[in-house]
Amino acid sequence: MAGIDTSRFTLSGAILHMVAFPDIQEKVQEEIDRVVGRDRLPGINDRPNFGYTEAVLHESMRLGTVVPLGLPHKTMGDTEVDAWDDVDRFIPERYLDENGKLGPKPKNWLPFSAGKRVCLGEFVAKPELHLIFACLMQRYKWRMISGKCPDLAQVGGANGLIYKPYKVVVEKRIEMKQKNEA
Repeated sequence: MAGIDTSRFTLSGAILHMVAFPDIQEKVQEEIDRVVGRDRLPGINDRPNFGYTEAVLHESMRLGTVVPLGLPHKTMGDTEVDAWDDVDRFIPERYLDENGKLGPKPKNWLPFSAGKRVCLGEFVAKPELHLIFACLMQRYKWRMISGKCPDLAQVGGANGLIYKPYKVVVEKRIEMKQKNEA
């Protein structure tokens, strides 16, 4: 469950955010086109050059954390939690430095939890999610079915929080060229 469902729910949420914010989807696709072009798929070596794309994925995970509390636990007294500015707005730029590069991970960004309860799969999941998301954004344009609005409210699922099922229109942006093999 941990490695498959959480990644699937995270990608589903990221796509829903791209549908909800087509201007941000367009910026992601512009970055991918500039860095990788359209003749090959994004690779792990491209990741450092995908600051905006990764910031979008981070923001989607902040707003749509699949397992927001990790293992159940509680505080022993009143606790103040460090809050985000404009907490309900989708703002990928909050993760970028002044040069447009991905900055250090904020201490209050916890989709994988922290400390003793940190997800052991974080260092596998983040690059995997990034590459799959980048490939999906490179190849396809995502939009809502005409007349429908995306519902960004999460609901409780068997394994954490998920988005309600949604239908989108998927349009090919590019056709990958087949290499002739001898």
